[in-house]
Amino acid sequence: MGADTLDHKQYIERYLSADADDELENHERRDATAHVSGCEECRRMLDSEIAMKSEVKKLATVTAPVELRNRIMAALDEVDRRSQRRVRPLRRAVAWTSIAALAACLIAVTVLRIQQPANPAFDAAIESFVKSEQSFASNVPSKSADELAVTYIDRFGVPMAWDFSSIGLEVAGGRIDQSSDGRPIGYSLYKGSRGSLLAVIYRNDVFNFPVGGETVKGIHIYHYRGYSVAATNRYSVFCIMVTRLPTSDLAQAFSQLPS
Repeated sequence: MGADTLDHKQYIERYLSADADDELENHERRDATAHVSGCEECRRMLDSEIAMKSEVKKLATVTAPVELRNRIMAALDEVDRRSQRRVRPLRRAVAWTSIAALAACLIAVTVLRIQQPANPAFDAAIESFVKSEQSFASNVPSKSADELAVTYIDRFGVPMAWDFSSIGLEVAGGRIDQSSDGRPIGYSLYKGSRGSLLAVIYRNDVFNFPVGGETVKGIHIYHYRGYSVAATNRYSVFCIMVTRLPTSDLAQAFSQLPS
């Protein structure tokens, strides 16, 4: 693949993780370097990926506590005195192997704790977003954000339509479907030269926002499974937005909303 054909989406899906791990082949590295040098968004995502993996690697420096090592060595010395055998080197080797195993367990537990827990609502929204990248058929008036707002007021009671023109996205379509339990679900698709965004709207009495991320004008923004996800609610109507654009773009768009 030549550098002139490597786009934003291809870099993120096929190159980003390996680039951060320095595992690209020579020809892949040339393409990745050429793309990142001219794409500010991908450069920021690469820097973030490298920083995150660096923090995870630091966990490998976990060592067994000094107190634990001293207790193990004291126990081995007692065994030596009782047996009067010259087995200390072997026993010490076994002990240090146990310490290494303990450290590995500590690392594994810590890594599991920092992994993002699954979020079914976000997962479903991401699945819908990926499908929208392939095809999307509107079934409600959606020539503009104003038209969508009118439709959503009629169906949900709130105008869950957004202006993403500041990040180069315009309304590309809208539709309302029925969920398996008969509730309406709205979908708004926004497109631009740099990518797309799908907003999923539905009514739900309970929604627990995940911890972490950042909040801009009451909208929660996360980096989840390699996607940028935003979530907000108005009077028990929830909106989850998914895009491949960086979270900084979402923050920029939401920062321009009226207070």
